[in-house]
Amino acid sequence: MYPITVILPVYNGMKYLQQSVSSVLNQGFKDFEFLIIDDCSTDESWAYLQAINDARVHIFKNEINTGLFYNLNFLIKKSNSNLIKLWSQDDVMETNCIQEILAFHQRFPQIGFSYSGRRYIDANGDFLNISQIDETPELVSPQLHAHICFITGSIAGNIANVTLNKKTLEEVGYFNEQMKISGDFEMWVRLAKDNPVGFIKKELVQLRNHKDQLSGQEKYFIYHLKEDIQAYKILFGYISKKQKEQGRKLLREKKLMFYYTLMIKAVLKGRLKTALKFLNLLSGFDNILILTYCFFIQKLINKKS
Repeated sequence: MYPITVILPVYNGMKYLQQSVSSVLNQGFKDFEFLIIDDCSTDESWAYLQAINDARVHIFKNEINTGLFYNLNFLIKKSNSNLIKLWSQDDVMETNCIQEILAFHQRFPQIGFSYSGRRYIDANGDFLNISQIDETPELVSPQLHAHICFITGSIAGNIANVTLNKKTLEEVGYFNEQMKISGDFEMWVRLAKDNPVGFIKKELVQLRNHKDQLSGQEKYFIYHLKEDIQAYKILFGYISKKQKEQGRKLLREKKLMFYYTLMIKAVLKGRLKTALKFLNLLSGFDNILILTYCFFIQKLINKKS
């Protein structure tokens, strides 16, 4: 058993992969295993992984492309520790990252998962001036987690700043492998039902923003909405009636209004099939007349301001 396992799914990640892997191997704390799976890459990723000479690293390769959440589950099942640090081929770990994670989980062993503070970098590795004033407490109750979900969606923002409690994960079930985008959000919702979430306030990772990221591509926004709705339905299944009412209001102000706006833009661009998909998903989850009213009220407010 190791104190912690770092897991990394890779797919055509060579542009940033070497820096990402090096930042893990150069951690101040050394006693961990590092499991990496290549998801049938067509670039030089696999050749690079085979050349890594470090006893902590164990590599695997898929013969067909299977997707992010299958690969996370595969590596979790292969891991030999109760703490699983999720990692990404694009991002960079600060040298104290693993040490701080271990110390935090020793303080709060009851948490289902933790996430950390982070800085943002661009495609060239330059720091982005993204202001972050986060007053979230170190221990996030299930009730507070639900409230944050209605405002932002995934509390962690990115899998690369998350560490899982493997025992708790096995109790709620592994990642939903049918999902393309929001399988992490759906997992956090399930983990937070009966367990507090831990927030490590220190900035332990550098998350890279670049145009090739799957989650930021417009063609995947339908999957975003469809899978987010699945996660919110799970959340609505265990929160109080009062929180449901508050949650509906917050969703109509932010998340659902974002997707409603995309639907309107699709109509204006003549992409009626896409607009119809948005309409079917939105009307299946909420009252479309109320959403339309909220849309025009927001437009009116924005025009006056």
